[in-house]
Amino acid sequence: MKRPKSPDPLESSPPPRSQEGHEEEEDEEEERKLASVHRAKRERRQGSSSATMCQVCNIQLNSSAQAQIHYRGKTHQRRLRRLAKAVTTGRDAPIY
Repeated sequence: MKRPKSPDPLESSPPPRSQEGHEEEEDEEEERKLASVHRAKRERRQGSSSATMCQVCNIQLNSSAQAQIHYRGKTHQRRLRRLAKAVTTGRDAPIY
């Protein structure tokens, strides 16, 4: 049974660099790529149109599914009752 030829360590090493300016170009290219990635993340965070704000509880909900769950929850329902009670009694804001 034949064994596969083991890789020669010299063959797998990268070729020597002959130009010093080439390294600077690679660094600049990497910086540009990183800047575009960070910009894309920042735009995603700021441009998330699916985020909803619950004005009663003063919290941000990231999706419509999360908003539905929150609106059905005990805490939101309790705060709604307190707010409705405060409005009917003539108070401006509920006391917590």
